[in-house]
Parts: sequence; C-alpha cells; structure tokens
Amino acid sequence: MKRIKNLLTKPWAAYTFAACCAVLLYMLLSHLTEVGAWLTGVRRFLSPVFTGIVVAYLMNPVSDFFEFKLFHKVKNRGAAHLWSVICTVFCLVLVLGLLLVALIPSLVQSISSLISNWNDYTKKVMELLEKIIALAQQHHINFDMSNITDLVQNGMDKLIVWLKNNVQTILQTAGNVGTSVSNFAIGLLFGVCFLVAEKGLVSLIGVIRAAIYKKDRLERHNELLHRCNTVFLRYVGCTVLDAAIMGVGALVFLLVMRMPYAALIAAVVAITNVIPTFGPMIGSVIGMFFLVLDKPLNALWFFIFICIWQGVDGMLIKPRLFKGSLGIPAVWTMVLIILGGKIAGMAGIILAIPAAAILVILYQETIRPRLEKRIKKNAEDAEEEDPAPEAQPPAEEPTT
Repeated sequence: MKRIKNLLTKPWAAYTFAACCAVLLYMLLSHLTEVGAWLTGVRRFLSPVFTGIVVAYLMNPVSDFFEFKLFHKVKNRGAAHLWSVICTVFCLVLVLGLLLVALIPSLVQSISSLISNWNDYTKKVMELLEKIIALAQQHHINFDMSNITDLVQNGMDKLIVWLKNNVQTILQTAGNVGTSVSNFAIGLLFGVCFLVAEKGLVSLIGVIRAAIYKKDRLERHNELLHRCNTVFLRYVGCTVLDAAIMGVGALVFLLVMRMPYAALIAAVVAITNVIPTFGPMIGSVIGMFFLVLDKPLNALWFFIFICIWQGVDGMLIKPRLFKGSLGIPAVWTMVLIILGGKIAGMAGIILAIPAAAILVILYQETIRPRLEKRIKKNAEDAEEEDPAPEAQPPAEEPTT
C-alpha cells in the first residue's frame, strides 16, 4: 500500500490518470448508443431488485411497529422479527384485496357504461354544439356546422388509420405493461426477502461503515441519515394519507349526489392528488370531463365541490398532516416539480420535494458548517498576514 502511494505521488501518475480518463471519455462518447442500450438492459434486469428495496423500505415502519409494539415481550428477537414480517405482508395483502374488491367492480362498471353510452354522449355533444350555433346566429354570429362535422369525421378516420398502422406498437406497449406488472410482482417478493434479512443487511452495512469512518464522524452520519429518513417517510406517508382523504371525500359527494362513475372519478382524484401542485387540477378536469358527457349540471356541481374540498385540504388537512413545511420555499416548488419530471418522469415529480428537503438538510448539516469554518479560517489568516500597527509613543514636547 505504501509503495502504491509513493507511485501516485510521482509527476507522471497524474498525467497517466488524465490520459486514461480522456481515452475512456472518448470511448463512451463514440459508443453512446451502445452504452445507452447496455444501461437500459441493466436497468431492466435490476428493476425488480430496486423495486424490492423500495418496497422493503416503505414496509419497514409497519414491520417495526409489529416487532417493537406487539411482539416486544418475545425473548427470541429473530422469531419476533419473522412474525412481524408475516403480519406486515398479511396487512399489505389485506389492504390490496379490499381495494381491489371495492374498486375493481365499480371501475369496470363505470368504464363499460362509458363505452356503451359513448354514442349517446357524442349525440349530446353535437346537440350542444347546435344549440350554441343557434344561439350565436340569434346574435348575428355565423358558424359553419359542416366544417365542424368534417373535422370530427376526419379525426375519426385518421384515428382508425393510425390504429391500423400501429398495431405492432400497441401490442408491444401492452407487452411492456405486462412485463412491468410481472417485474413489480417479483419486486414484491424481493421486498419481502429484504425485509426478512433486514437485521443481517443492516449489521453488515454498519460494520462496513464503522471500518471506513471514525467514531465521531460515524455518529454524525447516523444522525443525518436518521433525519433524512424521517423527512422522506413523513412526506410519503402524509401524501398517501392526504390522497386517500381526498378520494374518499370525492366518493362520498358523488354517491350522495347520485352522480355516475363515482368510483372511477374518486380513484382518479385520489391518484392524481399524489402529484404535487398540478395533480388536483388534473383530477378535477378528468372528473368534469366524465360528468359533462352525462349531464353538464353534474360537472358544474362537481367543480364547485372540488374547489371547496381542495381549499379545505390546503388550509386545514395538509397543515395538520405535514405540520409545517419541509424547509422548501414555496416559490421553488414548481421549479423542483418541473426539473424532477424532466429527470425521472412521474417518479421525479412525486419525489422532487422530499429529495430537495433532504438536500437542504445535507447542506445545513455538512456543507454550510464547512463553509463557515473556511471563512473563519481565511479571516484569521488575513489578520495574521496584516497585523495591526504598533502604538507609537507620544512625541516629546520641545523644551524652552
């Protein structure tokens, strides 16, 4: 090891390292397509593993609750951990089963009703256009109805031609969806395995970190990781709970008002509410679109309700769930969402705010103290280089 360090101090070592980096960069840039395809293949191969890590991470708080609250009196901690994992998996399967049983039939009925009544909805839209044109003609505003009809007919013809020409693409997309579902199922199995082996994995990582870092630095890192973990889990948990509250509220309103597609619209509202800032607006527009096809007045009542419900959510529910901000200024929220979407798509949009909050914590805990220490050291060095001038003795007065 000492010999290697001595070699690295030689002048030619830096030039050799720089030349190797330049050659490597040239090879990567000249074979960028092949490298991208290889990285895509690696990502697809490892996606179940990454999914399992995420699932185990999100299920870990529930497992800890069972282990340290319900099975805390069990002397064999290994058995207590195993039973806590079993209870966690059982709760997950139970929740998913209840959601599927409650939503799937309603969703299927809503979608089938929407498809079966599509011709009636189209007829209503055309009648609405005719009423608008008649009203405009009463005010001496002329519309050419034939142009609108031709536009709709040409659009339908182009849609049919596109479907015929892209059958292979559509089938490939359906196959990709099936692959994603199977990868997610495999990821769930990996997540359960990771959760069972949690103690051994955490112990192994702790031994490696203890061998790398000193004791005081390791303690600071542990505290920092604990804070980041708390912020992330709090954000994800509160976001999911808030989305569920919004969906249930929308479902109750639609059922009380006896509006169609209640389960479908409530599910859309809940899912889109996970997306910050833009999500509630997207869910509202989709819900109004479904309702306006059946009865425009229902869409108006739904719009009024969703505006009031979103106001209650923004002023009462979210402040109580999140208990203050995550340290991100409001003006940066939209910028972070756009950047997250550009970088990682929908996952980037959802995780942009907690990731930024974690970066703020990292800056405050690691980078800022170093900067302040550096500024203080520079000020002390400047004082040493430019010492204050010594006090001169007062001049003696001339004697007469």
